[in-house]
Amino acid sequence: MLHDYPKAIVTRDGTSVLLRPVAASDEEALRKFFSKIPENEQWFLRERLTDDKLLHRWIQRINFDFIIPIIAVKEDDGDILANLRLYRANAESMRHVAHLRVMVLPEYRHHRIGSWMILDCVKLAMDLGIEKIVAEFISGLEQPAINAAHKLDFRQEAVLPKYVKDKNGNYNDLIIMVRNLAREWSDF
Repeated sequence: MLHDYPKAIVTRDGTSVLLRPVAASDEEALRKFFSKIPENEQWFLRERLTDDKLLHRWIQRINFDFIIPIIAVKEDDGDILANLRLYRANAESMRHVAHLRVMVLPEYRHHRIGSWMILDCVKLAMDLGIEKIVAEFISGLEQPAINAAHKLDFRQEAVLPKYVKDKNGNYNDLIIMVRNLAREWSDF
């Protein structure tokens, strides 16, 4: 399943980056990564991985049958620039669907790292027999990510009005986007 990793990419500015699965030895680098996520964005992370204890527990309990965490690591210094997680359901009736979460450091958001990671995730999902990838975005806060998802053939399936609440009590719409996958690359 993960035999194709690591994968090398080059960003728009010429930065050499490796895409690879998270390992237990990445805990300190992930701690540093999550500490760089702006406070005003941390509230919509699914897990509070900015908390050292929760991060430690999360990394120790990774089960690649249900969650596949991929990171983008700068080759020159080992810093993590982005984190993607592909979640698979335990229920047999939902094993054909995976949920995608991606977070890119603000200073690298216009370098197409997230787009590369999502495209790579599509290939990985196809290899796993996944038929649909679901991504959720917060309206008004994640417009560049929504634009990237559209370019990668994700289609808006639903908007849940005032579904997500920030720490100040303000409500935001949740946009649900889906990408249907082909069985093979030749089916595109």
